[in-house]
Amino acid sequence: MSSVYSVAALAEHWGCGTDTVYSLIKSGDLPAFKLGGRLLRVRGDEVEKFECRTTTASNDTEASSPSSGTKTDDATDIRLERLIERPRKPQLVHSGSDAR
Repeated sequence: MSSVYSVAALAEHWGCGTDTVYSLIKSGDLPAFKLGGRLLRVRGDEVEKFECRTTTASNDTEASSPSSGTKTDDATDIRLERLIERPRKPQLVHSGSDAR
């Protein structure tokens, strides 16, 4: 069975903001489905397909030609590729209860 990502989990996985993920879903570049009528989820196999498409498109000279899409789509792909390839920063971990 394939994994399923929430928008927040996928944004964390890619090291980007949730706005970027929502933008990809809204544009149709990243297929998603609604869970319970409101919650958006993305299947793991769709994430893999998108990552492969993004990586392949950046290595393909034809994909960077003006006829391949709008400037916004190209810019989003480039930003997302940079975010995916960026090494993760160490996360601050809180232990115990935070009684504020």
